[in-house]
Amino acid sequence: MTVFRLLRNLLLITGLGWVMGATAWAGSATNVAGLYYTGTNSTGGLVAGGGQDANWAVTYARVNGSNYTGTSTYTGSAYVLSSSYIDAAYVANTSTAQWITAPGARTAATGGTANIGGDYLPGNGTTGTNSAYYVYRLAFTITGTGTGTVTNNIQISMTIAADDAYTVYVNPTNSPTVNNSGVISTGGTAASASGTSAWNNTSSFALGNSTTGGGVNNSTFRIGTNYIYVVVANTNSQTGSNGSTTLNPSGLLVYQVGSGVTIDGTPVPEAGTMLPVLAALGLFAWRRWRKPPVVGPPSAA
Repeated sequence: MTVFRLLRNLLLITGLGWVMGATAWAGSATNVAGLYYTGTNSTGGLVAGGGQDANWAVTYARVNGSNYTGTSTYTGSAYVLSSSYIDAAYVANTSTAQWITAPGARTAATGGTANIGGDYLPGNGTTGTNSAYYVYRLAFTITGTGTGTVTNNIQISMTIAADDAYTVYVNPTNSPTVNNSGVISTGGTAASASGTSAWNNTSSFALGNSTTGGGVNNSTFRIGTNYIYVVVANTNSQTGSNGSTTLNPSGLLVYQVGSGVTIDGTPVPEAGTMLPVLAALGLFAWRRWRKPPVVGPPSAA
């Protein structure tokens, strides 16, 4: 074997290793599951007012200058607002989604009873010790081939209302936290969407990773478990620091998330039905490629 052939083979092996290594850190999505609306149980049905949401949880809260995590006064599985206590100014629930709120929410501004469907929580202003931020999280799953960051185009539609303001993050480097200045820290991940004065109206937008086909590129997805975080600021319609400690309504409504998911421009249910066909075609092509050529009898001399 010549030196030239040795070098050529070495380059081929190195290139193959680089391609395989790159592939190991990127994936192609084939399905998205677990995008539940707010106020639902583990199968997507509506939860009774005062019950706990099976899918959305408050994983962090900053209330009156203190941080809350895990299962605490203001964190844990979200509660569904009761029709007896929901604020009259809120945009209406839908037939498939309901307003939720953080643990600790009470039935009246003066106190009342906690965790039975009321929506009164601490929060006044955007900064200072009387401000309050509640971080809601939904975990969902993307399946496909490979691992790591999804390289093909995913677009997830989202319709939201929140009291008072919201900021949405997808798979942030760090779970969102908030300081006394009202600054949200995520380890450098930019927000995918935000809105203010959002309790009596809804906003619709997309969470996507590509501008192909008119999509948006404001999120990073990965094969496996993914997270949508919604940081809700309960400001009592005040900005800056505020001296009031009055409880006031706060909550979150999210829907049209699972109904509007596309992968490479194709709605997820339709994409899923194509996979067995594509797999069969791929197997057929592989078997044809592997099949040895037919050797006939030797011809007569």
